Amino acid sequence: MLNWILFYFYFYFYYMMAAMAAIVATVGPAMAGVTAPNSYTPLPGPLWNSLHLMDTVYQSTKANFPPLPFLSINIMKIDAAAAAVQACHDKTIRFGLLSSIKAVENRSDEVMAQETEEEEVEENLNVSQIKQHLFAALQGINRGIFGVPSAKKSEIQNLVELLESQNPTPEPTLCLEKVAGAWKLIYSTISILGSKRTKLGLRDFINLGDFIQTINVDQGKAVNVIEFSARGLTLLSGQLTIDASFKIVSNSRVEISYQKSVITPDQLMNVFRKNYDLLLQIFNPDGWLEITYVDDALRIGRDDKGNIFILERIEIC
Repeated sequence: MLNWILFYFYFYFYYMMAAMAAIVATVGPAMAGVTAPNSYTPLPGPLWNSLHLMDTVYQSTKANFPPLPFLSINIMKIDAAAAAVQACHDKTIRFGLLSSIKAVENRSDEVMAQETEEEEVEENLNVSQIKQHLFAALQGINRGIFGVPSAKKSEIQNLVELLESQNPTPEPTLCLEKVAGAWKLIYSTISILGSKRTKLGLRDFINLGDFIQTINVDQGKAVNVIEFSARGLTLLSGQLTIDASFKIVSNSRVEISYQKSVITPDQLMNVFRKNYDLLLQIFNPDGWLEITYVDDALRIGRDDKGNIFILERIEIC
């Protein structure tokens, strides 16, 4: 008799604690809005079956022992509570899922509306307005030579494409007088980063100055001048000069061939001598160049390496 009483006592607390844990495990995620599986089992199968088996044993032997009706009653109550929790849980999942879907749809509609509005605004911009936006975007990035954040790079590229779509000179090589003269680089996707910048001394020692290009249409030549200066050392201020020739290969494309290069003065050449090949690798103009936009003041080109160049016309005394 004592053994059965101890058995009942242990069993009662066992299934009550297990049932409470199952209900908390279900109600907790539902209240927190956590997505859970659509089907719910309050306890692992073997454990729940054991509870019912123990209850069945009690039911079959209760005639021989004092009645303990709370066992069956409480198990029925737990089943009913679990069913109620499951219904609440399912409703919460359905409601939360529908709400999430609706929120995503609303957000998508807002984003699409904003993008459409931005596209309409961009399409209505004239060349002068696009240039204003472009020059504003180019402020403070040092021609992009030492890297540009991806968002800024995308903004510049979008503005470049807008200008290219309104190119007033769609066949520039048929009227090369628009290309002739002196130009200053104001943006390029060519970048000098990491170890390259360190090897060339462009991180702390040498400053990279203006990049000037002079085009002689009659001779079919282009001269690129990259200026350098050393902090506090005027003897190391000078330039890299690269001579190249070009020939027309289509109504908008020219083929450029490297001819020669020199760094002056000699003191500056001594600084770059060890990494001179690296310097030429960066600034070598060899390859074709597509002139995608040109007017009296601005020129845009794309080369065979995927780089973009934006130059503005200047007057050289």
